Amino acid sequence: MPWLTARATASPRALARTAVIRLTSILAALTLGLLGVAVFPSSAYACSCDGISTGTAADRADAVFVGTVVEKERVRKPTPGRTEMRFNVTRVYKGTVFQQQVVASPQDAGGCGIDPEINSTWVIFAEERIEGSGDDAVFRLVTQLCSGNLPGSKVPSTLGRGQPPVTGASDREERAVNADAAFTRALKITAGAVGVLAVLAIAGLAFLWRPGRQDR
Repeated sequence: MPWLTARATASPRALARTAVIRLTSILAALTLGLLGVAVFPSSAYACSCDGISTGTAADRADAVFVGTVVEKERVRKPTPGRTEMRFNVTRVYKGTVFQQQVVASPQDAGGCGIDPEINSTWVIFAEERIEGSGDDAVFRLVTQLCSGNLPGSKVPSTLGRGQPPVTGASDREERAVNADAAFTRALKITAGAVGVLAVLAIAGLAFLWRPGRQDR
């Protein structure tokens, strides 16, 4: 057969060169695969969570409501960042929820974040978490794929009849709270500065009017 004749007539040097080329190709492919895992580790840590019943999801959540996504914003800092979704809320089944409620969700793959379409309606189960520290700490509703969220406007009967949302927008309330906190901090700083000046003034007067100074 022709191919057997060609193999038989090939020199040992040519066969060795072919084997080296094949081995180099295999090693290069393996190296590229390992580099891909190292550079893009998030793909190796995809979101994974067990199924959750509506009752369990409601028990774990601090807020449950049905609403339509009207706006989304990707916030990059602090890393890994988050997606903030604004919902027009029609009914609330647990917790304090505003007519326009902003809910955050992680952006990283391991955080199991959600990214719903604009104008899509959802039954949302969210937890209230503290972001920031000290005087800058704020409460914010956060949800993810494992929270038990349900697409569509059909609400399970186990959630009850619900109630209307609170008038206003959650982020406006948050800004008002932050403004009050900033004003309170400013008052504390001002009061401290006035107190220091008062102490210095009293100390200065005491120095000027001390008994030993009047006899001179």
